[in-house]
Amino acid sequence: MTTPTQHILFLDGECLFCQRSARMLHKFDHKKNLYFSTLQGETAAMLPDDWKILTDVRGRAAGTAVLIENAEQPDERRLQSADAILRSLKLTGSLMRVFWTFHYIPGWLKNEIYHFIARNRHRLTFGQQTCPLPDQDFKDRFLP
Repeated sequence: MTTPTQHILFLDGECLFCQRSARMLHKFDHKKNLYFSTLQGETAAMLPDDWKILTDVRGRAAGTAVLIENAEQPDERRLQSADAILRSLKLTGSLMRVFWTFHYIPGWLKNEIYHFIARNRHRLTFGQQTCPLPDQDFKDRFLP
């Protein structure tokens, strides 16, 4: 199923903001080694249940991003939330990789910012209800 350079980023498949984020990452993925799947999809079965959906203090779904770097390889690494997004930006091989330096911010702070965005991600679509249809290259990088 995987190759040594395959990295899988799991995002909320029901979230327009998450879909746009995946499209942006795909656009900058010059190395073409990022694959995408939804937290609700078949591929997410490889994740522990407590990594799939997080809730905020009020019990509302807050979502999370999960990155499996080097999937199904001996050096497989799993990252969640802010670190998953920051590492994905690094793996694109584009100028976006400079954002990886933010992983040095204390975990409590970067994850608080990440979870604030996650809780409000549905509002960050600025009134749009749909995404444009993906091109074939993007479809080829989406796992079930």
